Amino acid sequence: MTAVEISKITVDRTTRQRRELTNIEEMMDSLKRRGQIQNIVVTTSHVLVAGERRLAAAKALGWTHIEAKFTDELDPHELHAIELEENIKRVGLTWQDECRAVKEYHEFRKAEEGEQSYAKTGSELGYSETHVRERVNVANAILSGNTLVAAAPRFSTARGIIERAQSRAVQTDVLAIKELAQSPSLKEPEVILNENFLEWAPAYKGPKFNFIHCDFPYGIGADKFNQGSAASHGGYDDSEDTYWELLTCLLRHIDSLGSEQCHIMFWFSMHYYAPTLDFFERNSDFRMDRFPLVWIKSDNIGILPDPERGPRRIYETALFGSRGDRKIVRPVSNAIAHPSQRDEHMSIKPEGMLAHFFRMFVDNSTSLLDPTCGSAGALRAAKSGGASRVLGLEINPEFCNRARLALKTEK
Repeated sequence: MTAVEISKITVDRTTRQRRELTNIEEMMDSLKRRGQIQNIVVTTSHVLVAGERRLAAAKALGWTHIEAKFTDELDPHELHAIELEENIKRVGLTWQDECRAVKEYHEFRKAEEGEQSYAKTGSELGYSETHVRERVNVANAILSGNTLVAAAPRFSTARGIIERAQSRAVQTDVLAIKELAQSPSLKEPEVILNENFLEWAPAYKGPKFNFIHCDFPYGIGADKFNQGSAASHGGYDDSEDTYWELLTCLLRHIDSLGSEQCHIMFWFSMHYYAPTLDFFERNSDFRMDRFPLVWIKSDNIGILPDPERGPRRIYETALFGSRGDRKIVRPVSNAIAHPSQRDEHMSIKPEGMLAHFFRMFVDNSTSLLDPTCGSAGALRAAKSGGASRVLGLEINPEFCNRARLALKTEK
């Protein structure tokens, strides 16, 4: 270690990484208060190799000399640390590579020092403590095989995925602890129950759900449409009274069904768009997004209420909202084109279409309830997305048996 005259040190801009020297004032304050903790590195001919921020801060403070090490005096470990630091600052580095480089430098310094805080790594690299912590967290996720994080288009997107997952996991853990304390002998329910939701909901005392998927009858009399094929595809009561009765029951018992932090996805007819939104706002603490999710039937199949006076309706809509501050897994487009399916039930929501929207809500912290599960497409989509628990209700015994069989079928 040698005190080198600053005026003799040169910075070769053709070989240095062209990056903005940030937080010089912070480095100046550190040099004034604590002195020079880490030496700059120069060649024997006084060309700067590492420590440009420290050199700039020292110049700004009016120092005439600065402590330095010469490259031929460094051992292999020190040279490796310098190489890592320079790699982190390389121009054009992808955000994934930057995260890996920051993590590698932090781990290398920790192995050398025995203890290395994020703040200390940040000070050495010219970053904030938060900057280092976030990049190490993202690098850990990538190295653990999290393909969603690794494939993110930007660092901010990857960071958001991790933060939302951490938030969702904490909410799930807290809920599980509460429920365990209240029901120490709690047993996992069957996956599909042959139950009437209107009778089941008032009596339910089990663990709460953090994602509720509702595909209630729309209340538009589709079972009586001339081209509805209700009889051949499993008709059911589709009166307006049934729609509102089911929705009223859901919100009346939402505190025993839905956790404090949960999402809802609610299919509805555009006939009742405004009244349904208003009903949620007046009777629940769900924050509903006014832009619905849209399924466009790419095979051009849909309900034709009056073939002599109006068009075929080939899209369906779903509201979504949340209680508390439950984060989504990741954003997806709010519309998808997907073919329809009508082989077993009058109103099947295809698993592939649901899987698209469920990418927003479902991960391994998800517990899903579907009060009218029909052919169990939502349950299959949730399980495929990694949901830890699903429960569906079906009032029709024949549909219930078909749904149970369908749930066991590999897709």
